[in-house]
Amino acid sequence: MSVMVLYFVAGAIAGAMFTVRMLLALVSITLAGGVAATALGGFAAGLHSVVGLIAVQIGYLAGVYLRGALERAGIAHPAIRPEHQR
Repeated sequence: MSVMVLYFVAGAIAGAMFTVRMLLALVSITLAGGVAATALGGFAAGLHSVVGLIAVQIGYLAGVYLRGALERAGIAHPAIRPEHQR
């Protein structure tokens, strides 16, 4: 259970501070760990790893929501990103 909390917190921090590329990196690392756990620990460990993937993604969404709420409240400022030239 504590590992799921860590996955959730990592996703929330990534959602509040980074772009979707960080989410993809976290999911790929978690997925690689899940495949290794399934190979070494069996099906039950694989199911536990799938829950870890879900926790990362829900945490990311919570972080994005938190950042948006802080920006609307005026506490945080939106990230300044230059527009892409086409």
